[in-house]
Amino acid sequence: MLVFACGGSDEPPASAPSQASEKAQSKPKSPPNEHPTATATAKAGVPTAAPAPTKPPSAKPVSTTKRLRYAIGAVANETNRTWAGSRQAYVQFEPMLETLLAKDVETGMIVPRLALTWDTDATMQNWTFKLRKGVEFHDGWGEFTAKDVMHTLKILCREDSRLSTCGSVTTRDERGDAIDYEEVMTIVDDYTIRFNGTRTNSIMPFLMGAQSYEMGVWSSDFWESEGEAGLDDKGLVGTNTYQYLGREPGQSIILEKSDIAHWSGENPDFEEFEIAWIPEDATRYAGMLAGEIHVADLPIDLQQDSLTKGMKLIKSRFASNDVSIFFGGSYYANTPEDKEAFDETQPWNDLRVRQAMNMAINREELGNFLYADFWEHMYIDGFHESLEGWDSTWPERYKTEYAYNPEKAKELLAEAGYGPDNPVKVIANSYVSPGESELPQIMEAITLYWNRVGIETEIQDLDGSTVAGRYKGREMQHQVWPNIIIYFPIEYYINIAYTSWGVTKHFDDDFLNATVKKLQVESNPQARDVIARDIGNHMFDQHVSMPLFWFPHTITVNPDVVEDWVYPGNTVPRLCCAAYAKAAN
Repeated sequence: MLVFACGGSDEPPASAPSQASEKAQSKPKSPPNEHPTATATAKAGVPTAAPAPTKPPSAKPVSTTKRLRYAIGAVANETNRTWAGSRQAYVQFEPMLETLLAKDVETGMIVPRLALTWDTDATMQNWTFKLRKGVEFHDGWGEFTAKDVMHTLKILCREDSRLSTCGSVTTRDERGDAIDYEEVMTIVDDYTIRFNGTRTNSIMPFLMGAQSYEMGVWSSDFWESEGEAGLDDKGLVGTNTYQYLGREPGQSIILEKSDIAHWSGENPDFEEFEIAWIPEDATRYAGMLAGEIHVADLPIDLQQDSLTKGMKLIKSRFASNDVSIFFGGSYYANTPEDKEAFDETQPWNDLRVRQAMNMAINREELGNFLYADFWEHMYIDGFHESLEGWDSTWPERYKTEYAYNPEKAKELLAEAGYGPDNPVKVIANSYVSPGESELPQIMEAITLYWNRVGIETEIQDLDGSTVAGRYKGREMQHQVWPNIIIYFPIEYYINIAYTSWGVTKHFDDDFLNATVKKLQVESNPQARDVIARDIGNHMFDQHVSMPLFWFPHTITVNPDVVEDWVYPGNTVPRLCCAAYAKAAN
């Protein structure tokens, strides 16, 4: 049970654990400037970006701990089938698979991985990738070539795929066998591919990289030979530093260090890597204290307690995760699906209620409790000053339109016709996802804030797949839920989270539907910035969600086993790059 004091002070609540030990650490940086149009004026044939690949960790003896055990709260889908799970399921796949592009663990910038270079024309419609030669698949399945990228694209776009980026990659509406894949992607030769878009596609480096990971490449020869049965039994065949060893159904996936010297020189300190799903926070923590777990996602109270037990906290290099609370059921677009799902009795159909629910939240108090001083304000869901569309007026406007003001929140509710005899009633969905152990605490704290202004809440403890099923099926009327997501390009994020056709269906309207499409086809940097800013201002004015914070990802480690783990935090999964887990002496 979370004990949280919802007072009006800017000081941390009296019941919150001390943050002093955390504050002594270096504060993670804001994400690097990754404006997607920075390369829009590049000449055709000139690489848009190809900095040197990240240097591998320095060599050191293999750890006396053979198997590194990392415990997470849940896995979205326990499967070897990449298309059958959500993006969150890629916590299982990332140690085995590589993408064409990656994130430098120190700078956060996009760098080469399986691709050496990438370039586009002035329209950003067509993209060419030069692939790395001599990269071997695990278990003797041959060399990585262009056909493996084509195979991965076809898997991404299967009719039954639950992944979200097929249309973004292809710039087409079709899926499955309806797609002309040779028209979408030209195999120029074994080490050169070209994606042929139907419109501007400024986010292609993101789609081919570690921030998305849905184009994590695996062997086409293995798939053609073994099929689904072989995939289920033998696991994915990729090119990363770890390879599939097996599963303990319902408990974990076990990987082993590849017997092939990795092309990058990366050489993991640990012979095996096990990712265990343990839903109960207390059980994960007990496993750490017993020495059975070496790395864990833990909520803030247990993180702080672990410091008194000799454990260590490691933060991602960047404050590149954000958390919001979503207004479910806000289906306002003029589409048949939205009209059918719209519930006219939902209280926050009234803008005043949405603003009141925002102004009831003491973000200063909550942020300091959850993340010490390792957080920054998020003024609009998904928007950061390093991304396109930023408006420098938002921080000042935020003070009067969003910032904590419970009396103003009560006034707005009264104006909307709500009060003690007719309270706003909210169903709050609480759940855990990999790397997001604080979600239940966030939801519980916010319901306490709402209670103080007269909003009645009912918390429902659910699993992540149930929550996903509700929002994907437009079944979130009268419900809210917390959402943590990494730093995404604005075009991509708004397209999947604030449109009628997006994956996360919680708020959409005709303006967002139309304006996102304008952004998708615009290649001029200045024009794109204006369009993105229009989207941001509309979202700000309409209180489309309850934006909370930008913050770093944090893991708890046993320092007798893990000395350090350098990772950027803005990848899928958040804790990436298992080769960078340094064993303690």
